[in-house]
Amino acid sequence: MAQMTAPATGVKVRMYRQGHGDCFLLAFAGREGRRKRNVHVLIDCGLKPKSEVHGQKIDEIIDDIHEATGGHVDVVIVTHEHQDHVNGFAKKRDKKHLFDKISFGQCWLAWTEDETDDLANALRDRFNDTLLTLALAQDRLGATPDTSDLAQRLSDLIGTEVGDDDAPQPDGSEGLEITDAFRAARAENPQLDMAQLSRLAVKGITNKRATKYLRDRAEATPVFLSPDHPPAELPHVKDLKVYALGPPRDPELLLDLDPEGTEEFHLRARGMRLAVNGEARGFAAAVAGDADGQTDGSPFNSRYRIPADKILKRGRRKPLDDGSHDHLAQIYNDRDAAWRRIDDDWLATSEGLALRLNNEVNNTSLVLAIELPKTGKVLLFTGDAQRGSWIGWSDLSWTDDAGDTTTARDLLARCVLYKVGHHGSHNATLDGTEADEHANIGWMARGAFANGFAAMIPANTPWALGKKRPWVHPLPQIEAALEKKARGRVFRTDRDHVPRPPTDLMPDDDWTAFQDRIEERALYFEYSIEDK
Repeated sequence: MAQMTAPATGVKVRMYRQGHGDCFLLAFAGREGRRKRNVHVLIDCGLKPKSEVHGQKIDEIIDDIHEATGGHVDVVIVTHEHQDHVNGFAKKRDKKHLFDKISFGQCWLAWTEDETDDLANALRDRFNDTLLTLALAQDRLGATPDTSDLAQRLSDLIGTEVGDDDAPQPDGSEGLEITDAFRAARAENPQLDMAQLSRLAVKGITNKRATKYLRDRAEATPVFLSPDHPPAELPHVKDLKVYALGPPRDPELLLDLDPEGTEEFHLRARGMRLAVNGEARGFAAAVAGDADGQTDGSPFNSRYRIPADKILKRGRRKPLDDGSHDHLAQIYNDRDAAWRRIDDDWLATSEGLALRLNNEVNNTSLVLAIELPKTGKVLLFTGDAQRGSWIGWSDLSWTDDAGDTTTARDLLARCVLYKVGHHGSHNATLDGTEADEHANIGWMARGAFANGFAAMIPANTPWALGKKRPWVHPLPQIEAALEKKARGRVFRTDRDHVPRPPTDLMPDDDWTAFQDRIEERALYFEYSIEDK
């Protein structure tokens, strides 16, 4: 392996192929004083356990980053705290942090990670309440018969939020560190309410520790980016601008998750939507108390209730002492009556709650439009941003000191590289045309920039489709639209090569020129974009 050098102008983008997760290393030509130097930017580093494409461990990716950067990353960026974006930064079991051998100049985060921001803190409380609720529900499911499928699906969703330290966790244990921390905190601080307890329980999860590690390791104080801020500057790279398109500052947009009507490439049945804070705290109180013998969160006073285990076991005569007791126990426990019982059906609510939480965190993704200084070409990195974020870009604009205004529509029209959101899922790329008022794929790569568009999809499709409840990543309709728009220049993690498109889509000369700018390896794809 050799150091990753930037092209004379423009940028080199390395998309690592670790599995179902994001990890991108960018190299720009910079200057420090009179000395020319490479400037390296790392965006995310994570993957879903068991999703490896060629069996590579995340260790190999980090070793390559160390070699490629000479051991120093100028800017490390976390788009959002999901397992498949940050668990590479976490400490592995019985090991040091694998990134300890790499130094970081700056750490860039979304405004949602700023502890001095009131809205960010409110969102954080919402997240903590919900994640604690899910961990407690998972704990209850582990002790409930005939819920194994639901428990496994819930494990997948909780694992995304919690992260992991190394190897995949046994199903049902992903929330264990949260429930243990919650019970310990409640025992030590019985005066605290559920909101306060949830903060204590969640702060130690892997994803949170991974981001804290980067903040602590960076040489400079963290930089929090927001759409209402001027574009950021990349150190040592003259005139390059980085615009933050998301996450939006509007709470309604942050919670607006699914495309509507013609915005969506593929319409699907709508799932249950649960307003999180109130329901989550009530649900948490119920499952928390039930799990360890304290109050079970029922709306009815205990004097009006009889525990099921005291009335539904035959042969017991208290609290009922007539024949109706055994009769009730017999008909309730009858095997043929199983379909009528709803004992633990309420726990199914947890899956809808978990899906919504995953989507809400996706929508807090830091979305970056990186504008090259000479040509104005734009690289768009969206994390896993969903509908509300895309809608939020539509009206964004920035005015510089000279009075010149740049809009999000301008930036997308000059987009020549799109990091496809959320592995190409249905709710992270909006459909539409150039004429539509909402930001969409039709806004991208217009005019002189149309012929240079390419897309990168970090997805392991066979793995995703092989799950018990398959993840359609990428959605075929989105991939087909990107193939057409990019004229075949679409990289996908699980494919060893970019397939040669038909000649009517891309003539031989254009294909040859594209091949000259890419490198395809088992560990990564590399793509060079000129700025001249």
